[in-house]
Amino acid sequence: MKLTIQDAYDITQGLKGLLDKELPTSVAFSIQRNFKKIGEEVGNANEVRNKLAKKYKEFTDDDGYFTDDKKKSEYNKELNELMRQEIEVELNILKLSDLGDYIKPRTLGLIEKIIEEDE
Repeated sequence: MKLTIQDAYDITQGLKGLLDKELPTSVAFSIQRNFKKIGEEVGNANEVRNKLAKKYKEFTDDDGYFTDDKKKSEYNKELNELMRQEIEVELNILKLSDLGDYIKPRTLGLIEKIIEEDE
C-alpha cells in the first residue's frame, strides 16, 4: 500500500486508539501487526525529523519557537517535503464491522485508508 509519511503518522495515532480495545483476537492481531509495520516507517521519519530539528535549533528560543521567520519557513518547507514522501507498506485491511460499535470518529478518520466497509 502506498502511503505518505503524513498518512503513516495518522494511521499510527489511530491504531494507538485501538490497541487497548477489547476486540476479537484476529482483529487485535492485525492491528498489532499493522502498528509494528508502520511504526518502523514512522521511526525512520522521526530520525529525519529530529535531524531537521537539530539543524534549525539555533534559530529557536528555549521554548522551541522560531526567532527567525526565514528559517522557520525553510524548516516548514523541509518538514512538509518529508511528510509528502511516499512509502510502500504492506498493511492488513480492517473491516469496519470488526472494530466494534464504540470507535471514536477521530480514530476512524485517522485509519480510514486501511478500513474496508462491509457490503
